Amino acid sequence: MSLDMIDAVESDFRIFSTQIDTTEWKALISHMLPDQGCIEVQRDVAGKEHAWHRHTTDETLVILEGNVRFYWDQGEKICGPGTVITLPAGTLHGSVALDGGATYLIAFHQVDLPKNG
Repeated sequence: MSLDMIDAVESDFRIFSTQIDTTEWKALISHMLPDQGCIEVQRDVAGKEHAWHRHTTDETLVILEGNVRFYWDQGEKICGPGTVITLPAGTLHGSVALDGGATYLIAFHQVDLPKNG
C-alpha cells in the first residue's frame, strides 16, 4: 500500500497519527479527561493482542511508551511514543504490543489533539 493510500485510508476512517509531546503527562491527562468521567492508562506486555473489536463510543489513544502494531479493516500502522489514534464509534480495529511492550492512554471520546505529524 502506498503512503498516499495509507493517508487516504486514515483520513477516510478518521484514524490519524501525529507526534505530540508526552513528557508533560499531567497536562496531557488533564486535556484528555472529559468534564465528568475518566480515561484509562493501559500497559501491555510484548505480544499482548487486543483482537478485532469495535466500541459504541469514539476512542482516542495516545502512545506513551513502546510500540504497537495497530490494525483496522483497511490496513495497519506501527505506532510509537507520541502517536495519537482517533477512532470513531463502530470502527473495527485491534492492536498488538511489540518488543518491550507498550503503555498508552485511552479516552472514550474524541479528544482535540494536534494532527500535525
